[in-house]
Amino acid sequence: MTPNPDLTPTPPASLKPKPKLMERLQEFITRYGMLAIAVHWGLFTLFLLGFMLLIRAGFKVESAAGAAGTFAGAYLACQAIKIPRFALTFAVTPLIDRLIQRIRQKKQPPPVP
Repeated sequence: MTPNPDLTPTPPASLKPKPKLMERLQEFITRYGMLAIAVHWGLFTLFLLGFMLLIRAGFKVESAAGAAGTFAGAYLACQAIKIPRFALTFAVTPLIDRLIQRIRQKKQPPPVP
């Protein structure tokens, strides 16, 4: 049974196609720039320190990282969660940007008539 061309739904002409991943990444970097880089490095540092504390506290790592030093093990664990860290960076950066904008607006004095 072939579908009837008159009954197949067609998308409205006003909808734009979703931009490609590289275009969205470039737009993200253009919009947030250094804030995105700072958020990413901040998250990396937090996760690295968190893994170091877990390893120091006795969390058993069952791999080559367990035989290495605390820093090396924490670094390898951080690299293992790189993709979720990037996703978290993309999710958190716009929220931090809005928070910064809100704080800046509160610090500005009201306009004088």
